[in-house]
Amino acid sequence: MVMAMPGMPHSAAAFKMVHDTSDPHEGPRLLVIPFGFKTEASGAGLGIGATYSGWPQKQAIVGGAVWKSFDKTDAIYLNLTDFQLPFAERLFITVHGLDSSYDNMVSYASGSGGAGNSSGEKGFYKGHGWDQWVEGELTYVLPWGPFGDDLIHTYTTNRGLLTEGSLYKGAYDPSASGRSYFKIKPYYRHRWYRDATPANGSVETGGFRFTFEYDNSDFTYDPSEGSKTMLRLYQGVDTGKSDAWTGVEFDFSKYWELGESSWFTKQVVAFNFWTMDTPSWNERDNGSITGASPYFMGAALGGYTRQRGYPFYRFHDKAAINYAVEYRVMPKWNPLGTFNWFKWWEVVPFAEVGRVAPYWNPLELHGDMKVSAGVGLRVMILNSVLRLDMAGSKEGANVWAMINQTF
Repeated sequence: MVMAMPGMPHSAAAFKMVHDTSDPHEGPRLLVIPFGFKTEASGAGLGIGATYSGWPQKQAIVGGAVWKSFDKTDAIYLNLTDFQLPFAERLFITVHGLDSSYDNMVSYASGSGGAGNSSGEKGFYKGHGWDQWVEGELTYVLPWGPFGDDLIHTYTTNRGLLTEGSLYKGAYDPSASGRSYFKIKPYYRHRWYRDATPANGSVETGGFRFTFEYDNSDFTYDPSEGSKTMLRLYQGVDTGKSDAWTGVEFDFSKYWELGESSWFTKQVVAFNFWTMDTPSWNERDNGSITGASPYFMGAALGGYTRQRGYPFYRFHDKAAINYAVEYRVMPKWNPLGTFNWFKWWEVVPFAEVGRVAPYWNPLELHGDMKVSAGVGLRVMILNSVLRLDMAGSKEGANVWAMINQTF
């Protein structure tokens, strides 16, 4: 079993605030979370994470985390989220980065069997390595629909349950329901091993990610109805240690509210469909490949977002597909309900099927699919959703600790 510490966050929709009527506190809030972890890459250790919301602007968040293992692993993560540019009200910026080293960093793509769908679970390379990345995302709030001029949207909640401010108006139509964004994200990432060889040498990549996002859900942080749609284009540049590459990604989530019961305050079925192709990927007659995405980007499965029963970047190829379903139930019994900072908790059984393939073809992608299944715990503390997912596959089990719902 592997337990994963917090990693590169899965972004939640931005430019929104939550006002909870059950909490008398107004103004900036500090949230500090100590945590323990145990991973194959880093061993056992301790860390601490913190966020300060409502500063330097009411919708902005600054935060970070540091962790260190009892072996040779240490890391620091810093971020500034949803800062509104003063000279352009529709533009918001997010910047975050990580500097880390691991005593036993694992790469399946650098191993003896590669990271294709039929690759073996033992065919990986492991050694002392470093992982560094920095990203900056610029988001433009599009002037469409009923919330086009609502630049910083406010949700009103009572103990974390939405009472006012739903974005969902019943239609799948950006002009009549939800909010839309266009995003540009420049990125840089560098992963390398101390004992590098040509097969597992330094991989350095940079480029841009362009995203159109349509948030048509009622409450971004814990949706009960509506949907979310994202279409992305990746353009990596030739850094000398990785090829220029192009990727196209589609991500769709749908939510159905099942209503209240004698035991549960809320029951929601959440479904996600994700797929990606790498048009630049070209395998030559001699077996060499050009235009491939780095193994930690592109059409990859494994980790805390997709195929949670497998380790990070377990599978990687030209194309990929993944389906996930979660049953999110919120018990009426709240053991910490006397504390204003603890809003609710959810139990979340889930299952996923997906695979990678050497080309995007529906028949190929729906054969010999990998399966992950498990159960998660989600809690809302202040205005943040934290999750702990326990997932298994035929290759083992993982425990993932992260922020935000999976999708």
